[in-house]
Amino acid sequence: MAVFIVESGSNEDIGKVFTLLPNATIIGRKTGDSEPDICFRDVRVSREHAEVTCQQGCYYLRDIGSKNGTEIDGERLQLGKLYPLKHHSVIGLGITAEGPCILLRFSGSDETVAISAMEKGRPEPSLVDWLKIYEEKKEVWVDGKPIHLSRKEYSLMLLLYRNAGKICSKDDIIAVGWPQVQEPGVISDANVDQLIHRLREKVEVNPAKPTRIVSRKGFGYMLI
Repeated sequence: MAVFIVESGSNEDIGKVFTLLPNATIIGRKTGDSEPDICFRDVRVSREHAEVTCQQGCYYLRDIGSKNGTEIDGERLQLGKLYPLKHHSVIGLGITAEGPCILLRFSGSDETVAISAMEKGRPEPSLVDWLKIYEEKKEVWVDGKPIHLSRKEYSLMLLLYRNAGKICSKDDIIAVGWPQVQEPGVISDANVDQLIHRLREKVEVNPAKPTRIVSRKGFGYMLI
């Protein structure tokens, strides 16, 4: 059985578990004349926002024309393109400058269905031992201590965290740091480097010799 678990959103929705339908499941906003299979009341979610389909036992997500966008694990979806869902993939709905207004975690097995609202205050399972992120409260802890991040810095930290061990490109960083920008080319490499620098100043033991947010010349940055 495959499900979505609501991890962030309105208090009434957090902790809810939605079972995906065998063929296709529509995610959207409930209105007087529309009630999708998985529905929310947040106005930043479109009436028909995204669709999950099952093909040969594998689940795929696509944005079906949402106004504010959809993402998987920090990656912005292109309209109409199918994206595979992996166990524990995080889906964001209604992207804002502060990040998605709703977060759903995909589970392709029964083992995570037991997650309850009692757990919503706990951090995400740590992908790196020096970092914990409490998405519900927008809190970031480094080496056991809370740190203050700007909105851009938090969005970047979350992107790197969700993709720990993987390279995040300049375009990936621009998508979360400058979500209002339609053409990534208008944001210079210097803008991205400055944002990375500010974040390193807050999370690195020695910012002059970064070991936690490392660069891969010509490709991007990676959290390790």
